[in-house]
Amino acid sequence: MSVRDILVILRDLTYWLAWVVGLIFLFSGVQDLVYDIGAYSLRLFRRIYYRKRERLTLPRLRDREQQRIAVMVPAWNEGEVVGMMVQNIIERVEYKNYLIFVGTYPNDQRTQDAVNRLAAQHPQLINVVNPKNGPTTKADCLNNVYRTIRAYEDQEGINFDIFVMHDSEDVVHPHSFMLFNYLIPRVDAIQLPILPLPTRHTRVVHWTYADEFSETHMKDVPVREKVSGFVPFAGTGTGFSRRAFTTLEMQGRAVFNEESMTEDYSMSKRMREAGLTIVFVNLVLDNPDVKYAPWVPLCRRPEFISNWAFFPMDFTRSVRQKTRWIIGISLQEWESTGWSGDPRMIENLIKDRKVFVSAATALLGYVLLTYFLLFYMGEKGVVPFQLLPVIEEGSTLHRLVLVDTSFMVLRMVQRVVFVGMVYGATAGLLSIPRLAISNIVNGLAAYRALQTFARARQGKTAVRWDNTDHLEGVGTMPSAQVERVHNIRSTEITPTATILQRLRSDDPAVVVSGLEVIPKDLRGADRDAVLQSLYDIANHKDTSVRAAFARVMGFLTWPELTLTVLSVLHDRKWVVRANCAKALLKYPNFEALVESALMEHDPLVREILVRSIEQNRLRQETLLPKLSDPNLAATRTALVNDSSLIREMYLREVGMTWDEYMETELQAA
Repeated sequence: MSVRDILVILRDLTYWLAWVVGLIFLFSGVQDLVYDIGAYSLRLFRRIYYRKRERLTLPRLRDREQQRIAVMVPAWNEGEVVGMMVQNIIERVEYKNYLIFVGTYPNDQRTQDAVNRLAAQHPQLINVVNPKNGPTTKADCLNNVYRTIRAYEDQEGINFDIFVMHDSEDVVHPHSFMLFNYLIPRVDAIQLPILPLPTRHTRVVHWTYADEFSETHMKDVPVREKVSGFVPFAGTGTGFSRRAFTTLEMQGRAVFNEESMTEDYSMSKRMREAGLTIVFVNLVLDNPDVKYAPWVPLCRRPEFISNWAFFPMDFTRSVRQKTRWIIGISLQEWESTGWSGDPRMIENLIKDRKVFVSAATALLGYVLLTYFLLFYMGEKGVVPFQLLPVIEEGSTLHRLVLVDTSFMVLRMVQRVVFVGMVYGATAGLLSIPRLAISNIVNGLAAYRALQTFARARQGKTAVRWDNTDHLEGVGTMPSAQVERVHNIRSTEITPTATILQRLRSDDPAVVVSGLEVIPKDLRGADRDAVLQSLYDIANHKDTSVRAAFARVMGFLTWPELTLTVLSVLHDRKWVVRANCAKALLKYPNFEALVESALMEHDPLVREILVRSIEQNRLRQETLLPKLSDPNLAATRTALVNDSSLIREMYLREVGMTWDEYMETELQAA
C-alpha cells in the first residue's frame, strides 16, 4: 500500500467522522439554543411579572413556625470532612428544630469516630451505622438512614415534617433550612443551586465544575422546571416534604433506588411521575439595607441562598466522579426506564443522556482538529508532509462546520455570561480556555463509564458506591458572614404586666416578643387579660405579628382561642395560614376543628389543611380510622378528593377500591 493510498484512506475516514461529529454537534447545539432562548425569556418574564410583587426577605422566612427537619448525610470514608461539615451546620445554620442523621459503616472506623466525637457534644447528631460493611451504594446508605429515622419517630412519638439531603463536604447556607421550612408543604421537593467554592484560578479542574454548574443551575434547570416540571436532583442541597417520601414508600419500593449510582436523578423522575411538585429555587433574598452594584457576583452576596463545596482538583478524581454520574444518568436510567414519559419528559431524557454521546464526541472533535491543523501546517511547509483536503468550500459539510462553529461561539458566550454572574468577570472569561480541559475530562469519563457499565452487565464487577475522596476538605462561605438569629422561647417567667405592655405596643417587634413569652399555664385574671389582648392581635395589620400569633396558638392550645384560630385560618397570607393550620393540629380536639374549618368551603383553608395533614403522620394515624364517621364528612371529602396520598391510605384502611368508594358515596348521597 502506497503513501497515497494511506492518505486517501485517512481522508475518507476523516470525512465521514466529520459528518458524524458535525451532525451530533448540530443536534446538541440546536437543543442548547432552545434552552438559551427559554432562559432569557424566563428571566425577562420574571423581571416584568414580579417587578411590583413583594420579594421574599429574611424576616418573612423567620415568620414561619419551624417544622421538624431530619438531615440525612450518607458517609463512606469521610472521616476527614464529615465532622467539619456537621460542625458548620450546628454553628452557622439559623434553625433549631432539626436532627442530623449521619449514615456510616461498621468497617469505616475513622468516619464513625469523627461522628461519635461530635455526637457526644451535640444531642442533635445521631450516628446511624449500616448493618452491612461498606461500601454498598449511596442509596442503600440513605435507605438505612431513613429506616432509622422512622424507628426514631416511633420511639420518641414525634413526626419529621421535612427531610433534607446533604453530602459530607457541603458548606450549608445559614438560611437554607428556613427556606425549605417556608416553602414546604406548599411544594413537595426543593433543589437549591449547588456550586463549587471559588478558589485560585490555577486549580483548573475544580473550576471546570464551576463553569458547568453555573450554566446548568443558572440557565438550564430553571427552564426545565418551567417547561416540564422536571428538576434533576443534585443529591445534596435538597429538601423534601413528608408527603413526598410517604408517596414513594407507598409505591412498594424503597425511597432511594439502590440499583442506580445516581439515586438522586432516579428519585426526581419517580416524583415527577407521581405528580409531586418539584421546584428549583434560585433565590437572592431582598435586603433593603444593602444595595449591590450590578457587577458584584452572586458568590459575594450572602443573600444568595446556595450550597457550596469543593470539587476534585485533580484530573484522575474528576474523571472518576463524572464516570459515576454518566453511568447513573445516561446508562443505568436508560436501561431501567427506557424512554417512557410524555414528550416533555422525553426531551429531558434526551438532554441528560446526550451527555454521554456529546462528551465522547468532543474527544473525536479533537481528533478532527488535529487532522485539520496538520493539513494547514503541511500547506505552509511547517511539517514535511501534506494531508489531503477533507472539506471543500461551499459544500454541505462546509456549511455544517460553519453552523457548528457558530454554536460553539454561542456556547462560549453563554458560559462567560453565567460563570461571570456567579463568580465575576475574570472567572467568566477564563471559562473559555477551560473548555478544552472540561471536554477532555468529560470525554474520558464517558469512555470509562461505558467500560465500567459493560463489565458490570457481564457480572465481572458489582455496582458499588464509587465515592470521591474529598482531599480539599470543607470550605467556608465565599460571601461575608450572615446574620444568625434564633427565636427561642425564653424559659424565664415574664410578669403578666410586662407581657400585656408588650402586646399593646405599636411596635410589631415588641408585640411579637410579648407573644413569645406567654406562659401556657397562665390562670385567672391574668389569663383573661392576656386573652383580651390576643383577640385584638388576631387581626393585627402586620403580617409578622399575625404569623407569630398563629405560631403561639399551637403552643398555648387554650380552648378559649379555638374560634379565633379558626378565624385566622382564613388569613390571605400563606405564612399565617400555614402556622395556623399547624397550630390547629396540635389541639386535642383537632378532628372537630378541622371539620368545622372545612365546612366553611374556603379553598385556601382547604388547601393548607389537606397539605398539613399529609405532612403529619401522627395525625394521620388518629384521623384515618375515624374518617368514615358521618360527623367528619367534610374532612373525608376534602382529604379523599384532594389528596392522592390520603385517598390511598384511606382505601387501604377500609379495604375498598376507588370505584367501590365512589359507589358508596353516591348511595349515601
